[in-house]
Amino acid sequence: MSKYFTVEVKPTIAASKQGAFGDGDALFDWTSFKIPRGAARLVSVTGVFRGENGTPQVKPKVDLYFGKAIDGVAPPTIGTLNAGVTAAPLFTNHIIGMHHIMDTDSGQNAGDYWNINQSGGGAAGNMIPGVVLQGNNTVDVDHAFDTIYVAAAAGNAIDFGTSVFVKGAVTADNSTTISTDDSSAGDPNAELIFAAGDVLHTASDEVIGTVSSIAAFGSGAQVITLTGNNVDALSDNDEIFNINPIRLILSFEK
Repeated sequence: MSKYFTVEVKPTIAASKQGAFGDGDALFDWTSFKIPRGAARLVSVTGVFRGENGTPQVKPKVDLYFGKAIDGVAPPTIGTLNAGVTAAPLFTNHIIGMHHIMDTDSGQNAGDYWNINQSGGGAAGNMIPGVVLQGNNTVDVDHAFDTIYVAAAAGNAIDFGTSVFVKGAVTADNSTTISTDDSSAGDPNAELIFAAGDVLHTASDEVIGTVSSIAAFGSGAQVITLTGNNVDALSDNDEIFNINPIRLILSFEK
């Protein structure tokens, strides 16, 4: 009897690389996930894409590449993020499948500040191709899982800009509250862009921390409360980014 399972993958995209992506740019590099040992058929891909500057994300076009390790070595990088995919031919030896996220598969009534894409919804033009993936055993004692990798290239102008800026410099390991504005004492609408659990970095890749809550705008600032003190020193007017702006839910049949 067939059984189904899902795997959630949240790739990391460095804040300094989250400007506008163009067609053919590396969107995120190899991110590992595990599936029960043996081959499994990928039956659906759901992609949740955070918005751009407090507005919906463009309906995304993305190529997902799936790969495996060879002799214990993970696939080599697909290239510098936010630049053209430049992987060497060695990259091809690790490929075990791909899936194309089409802009026509995006939700018609998605939220005002994000976008969602669903493949394999049932309509003939949207059915996901038959992709069977099988990785290599991990070092798990019971060898119950295989490790698979996923990377992606953008197919259109995806942009994860936020227009939320640090208001006032903050020294390292100093505070659980970070004041923000739109760079000129205006409301940055951070609550429309970030959510509890998001990991925040600055545009120059300083580590801020993990969001606990976001207060209402007032007195020229909007305060983001973290789960702990900020990690790195922060500069005034440095834009803030969520380093996991894409969430993939991969559904398998085994």
